[in-house]
Amino acid sequence: MKNFFLRSFLGLLLTGVSLISCKRDGHLPSNQSAAQFRPRYSSIEEFRHGISRVVDLIQEHRIYAYLDTVPNGRPDVNGRRLPLAQFGYAILEKLNGSQEQIASGVYDVFHFDGATFSLISFIMKAQMVGDISAQSMVNIISAIPLPPIAVANFQPPVAQVAPVEQANNCCDNCNPQIKIKVTWAYKSACGNYERETSGYAANNTLNNMSGGRIYRFDAEISGCPCPGGVLTSTVTAPAGASYGTGPAAGGGVTLFPVSSGTYTVTFTYKVCDKTVTKTFTLTVK
Repeated sequence: MKNFFLRSFLGLLLTGVSLISCKRDGHLPSNQSAAQFRPRYSSIEEFRHGISRVVDLIQEHRIYAYLDTVPNGRPDVNGRRLPLAQFGYAILEKLNGSQEQIASGVYDVFHFDGATFSLISFIMKAQMVGDISAQSMVNIISAIPLPPIAVANFQPPVAQVAPVEQANNCCDNCNPQIKIKVTWAYKSACGNYERETSGYAANNTLNNMSGGRIYRFDAEISGCPCPGGVLTSTVTAPAGASYGTGPAAGGGVTLFPVSSGTYTVTFTYKVCDKTVTKTFTLTVK
């Protein structure tokens, strides 16, 4: 019976849903050094665990997947819907399969090609229609780890490659630095991945952004491969603002600004008795 519902749900997604495309804006350059850094991915087990947690939260909040949209791209509350947990179970089934099935399951979560109806898109649509709060949406999406494999159209955050052998005086040449990456961004009303907003922003600033986007920020540490560093983060929002925020799986920050104003994401890294801080500024019009 469970497999019947899974097949029925996926069949509806593949054959009964017309995709809505959304216009993209903005452009951010990327200039990482492959010689000094390596991409950060989660392990397959970490990813399975994270998606399992997401499915538990989806069940807890009784979230539905809205399969139809109105002309402006928002979900049609009077259209077809199914329990979103069914989609989540189908993804988990793929993540326990072959390499091809794992890749398909990862795609179903993110849709980094900009297609609608990813798992993240469905969760955002539930918030759009008021089924869950902004903070509940952030809590659920924050549980999604970084992809466990390389994925087309997505550049993961990077980590400095540490030497095979650590010198006894490692801290003597320690000069930590932080670079902030917009690891991913998803926009309303489609809930699609927004490639142009993801990446490295000039002066760590994005201005005149629309509310209703959800962002993940990650700190990339360089200049000091010494062990034992501690990374913390804070988010500051305008007084009285409507927003959601929380720690993202794997050490990042998730932010969903709704009200207009200036939001700041600050990362602080401490290692070898040294402290470095970097702030990202996001202004919503």
